[in-house]
Amino acid sequence: MTDKPASRDDIAVMARLAGLDLPAEFFEELVEGYATLEPMLWRLRRGRDRADEPAHVFDPRKFMPKAST
Repeated sequence: MTDKPASRDDIAVMARLAGLDLPAEFFEELVEGYATLEPMLWRLRRGRDRADEPAHVFDPRKFMPKAST
């Protein structure tokens, strides 16, 4: 993803690929909404493996008290 804002044509392609067939008024809402969403997408970290999901890498045993013998 780049820091260059998506054009209306880019958004139309994304909508079409998502299977959306929107009337003009709803497409305008999508364009406005995407302009708000896009900067947030730019700030997302990249380069992580799908297996790096926090629920998959968290090991609660590391936080358990040590058993006394």
